[in-house]
Amino acid sequence: MPRISVVVPSFRPRKELLEQLFSSLAAQSLRDFEVVVVDDGSPDPDYVFPDARFRLVRGDRQRGPAACRNAGAAEAAADALFFTDTDCRLEEETLASALGGLERAPVSVGNTLTDVRTPFGGLVALLGFPGGGSLGFDRVWRVNAEGFAQSFSSCNVAIRKAFFQKMGGFDASFPVAGGEDTVLARRILDSGGAIWYEKAQRVFHVEKPDLVSFLRWQLTRGRGNFHIRRRVPSVRGYLRLRVWTFRNSLASAGLVRAPAVLALIVLSVVMQTIGYWQERRRWAE
Repeated sequence: MPRISVVVPSFRPRKELLEQLFSSLAAQSLRDFEVVVVDDGSPDPDYVFPDARFRLVRGDRQRGPAACRNAGAAEAAADALFFTDTDCRLEEETLASALGGLERAPVSVGNTLTDVRTPFGGLVALLGFPGGGSLGFDRVWRVNAEGFAQSFSSCNVAIRKAFFQKMGGFDASFPVAGGEDTVLARRILDSGGAIWYEKAQRVFHVEKPDLVSFLRWQLTRGRGNFHIRRRVPSVRGYLRLRVWTFRNSLASAGLVRAPAVLALIVLSVVMQTIGYWQERRRWAE
């Protein structure tokens, strides 16, 4: 039996990004693992796997990444799960570090950084997203003095399978990609569970290389925020956290890049607000 099962939701993946993810998985220092790719109803899916540790679970219709992650977890053979996405790549020690983190708590979140390739992508990464951007997870999501976090990103998190099932998995009814991890993290903490921050558990996420992709992403995040708000009534602490993050963003930007980063922060707030109210109006109809 493998020591850890990697679960990857997938829908119409970009070939070059998929190859990058698979190569990083095949190069892991920990060899005893499996990869369960859950295709979300892509038309004519074509996956080329590096070796026999990789396998495909096909859905007959599109249900969203949360449902795919749950399906992959149900198919997993290992006692430990690791979730990531098709637009990510892992460092060689990531899975080994994840298992180390699970010795501390039933959930281990890692440090997700942006794979910066362009100047604009570098500016967006200073906002601290996804996962940690160029700031690092612990400057986006507070980590206490004992090393425990208050949330996680679904592109870089390990969870004991039994605990994942006990918590009910991801909310499969979550209608957009983005936010279902926040809801599960809150459910875990409210139940008395703990989330360990394992800094060596590193994953790199593809950048947002241009303004259009950034604005679309923020609009989607705003839609997700509406559904988070429906499931997690109190947002006061979250708003304080985002102010703290943006202060870290500006401090890291330096004098030259600070005006551009501030402009992106304003655009982020505006687009997320638009997305929130669009989604609220749509659900009220």
